[in-house]
Amino acid sequence: MIRLPGNAFLADIAVSDDGTLWVAQGRLSAIAEISPSGKVTQHPLPRGAGFPPYPYDLQKSPDGGIWYAAGDQLGRLAPSGKFTWWDGNTYARPNGPGGKDPGFPDALTLGPDNTIWFEHPERGGNVMSRADMKRGLSRIGPMKGKFDIPVRGMATGPDGAVWFSQQLQYDEDDRDGVGRLTAEGQYKEWPLPKGTVPQSMVAGPDEALWFTERRGIGRIDTGGRFSHFPVRASQHPGDITLGPDKALWFTTDHRVGRLTTKGRITLWPVRGAKNLTGIAPARGGGFWLADRDTDTVRHFTPPPR
Repeated sequence: MIRLPGNAFLADIAVSDDGTLWVAQGRLSAIAEISPSGKVTQHPLPRGAGFPPYPYDLQKSPDGGIWYAAGDQLGRLAPSGKFTWWDGNTYARPNGPGGKDPGFPDALTLGPDNTIWFEHPERGGNVMSRADMKRGLSRIGPMKGKFDIPVRGMATGPDGAVWFSQQLQYDEDDRDGVGRLTAEGQYKEWPLPKGTVPQSMVAGPDEALWFTERRGIGRIDTGGRFSHFPVRASQHPGDITLGPDKALWFTTDHRVGRLTTKGRITLWPVRGAKNLTGIAPARGGGFWLADRDTDTVRHFTPPPR
């Protein structure tokens, strides 16, 4: 168990290919870097005037380091500790290539073209853009349809398109959906049943996308067919990832769950955990877990099946 500063509000975790663990600490406006030996290095996010940037979504960079979304800031933290970022702060010019404004990115993922894709509002609608270290920020296309609403989770699908969960909180129509966008800007959407509340998403091993939803896990294949798998005594699973065993692993309250592509769910309580959010496979086996209520990162090894 690795304890981080109190009131950190652990929002997301990611693991680099070399085993380095990265943790978004929302209320500290910082990203923690945890080496394979367990050494913790804190990286406060760059900021200017106005509200502090609260990191909430991480994506490992294909060339090392981490990309993050934080309020009106989109950036990359290199293994050297150097930040490159874009934001909407009029008092501090973004130091990323091109100096463009990323809006307020809601979610990000590594796209099919090996660049970072992110969704953000623009002129009353929502659009998808990409970022890379050489060309800076560029627009891919709008997401015009019934579910022109914020994205909660993103993943590149087996069909080479980017898929995402869309959810509008506090809307009387309770509009939820799943969207798909190609590199050419072609957008398609599928509505979800009322009250689904989709969030974190990952590509599965079975030509489908899997996502956390209210009281369960959802699945959509590349043809748009949905399946729903209820999770016992769960209000809302937090995060989901693909395990080395080709099963889907997820967090919910103080438990870790495993879901096979056949629909079989197994749950394990994690001793001492209170509110598990992020989950990521550890390089040496098992999983890293972010426990938001105790400000700790835990290593979980599944019992033999």
